[in-house]
Amino acid sequence: MNLGRTKATLATLAIVVGIPWSAAAANPGDPQEFVKARYNELQDIVKKFPDKAPMQKGIRDVMETFVDYPELSRRTLADQWEKLKKKEQTDFVGEFKKMIQRSYVKRFEPGTVFTIDYAGDRRTEADGSVTVPSTIHSGRSEAKVEYVLRTLAGKWVAFDVVIDDVSMIRNYRKQFHDILQKEGFPGLMGRLRKKNTASLE
Repeated sequence: MNLGRTKATLATLAIVVGIPWSAAAANPGDPQEFVKARYNELQDIVKKFPDKAPMQKGIRDVMETFVDYPELSRRTLADQWEKLKKKEQTDFVGEFKKMIQRSYVKRFEPGTVFTIDYAGDRRTEADGSVTVPSTIHSGRSEAKVEYVLRTLAGKWVAFDVVIDDVSMIRNYRKQFHDILQKEGFPGLMGRLRKKNTASLE
């Protein structure tokens, strides 16, 4: 087994498992049970499609519906977000969303088997978000994952995933900050668009 690729796939799984399904408008339910249910759904998608293309579409469809991309984008750009015009914010969210989806769906292989354990209590953070800790296993590889969720319109939405102590928001924030400092917003958008037109293979 290629442990490096497996580790990358575990990171991919972490992002998608953290994506919430639907919940009652007035009560989103228990966040840990919510994450468990999403993991089961993801496994079903990976098992259902023997070919990559329909499997990737299934994963992308789930991500499209339930990841809070505007919140993820706002927190990633931090103080740079408010400096952008509304159209620039909208354009960034669109390209950032495409990049995240492309980056993660291409790492999945049909038929991959994972198990997930939940250790430790969920935490309610100062901003009202809820962090659910877990560990994902695939073969001899594992990744410690924390799902960061918030409620929006009575449903859980995912806006960050912390994998082996590395926050997706903080990771992208550093990358994008460096590009913004050197190339400005047009340079960042150019890089995102170029990445989004690359082959998934």
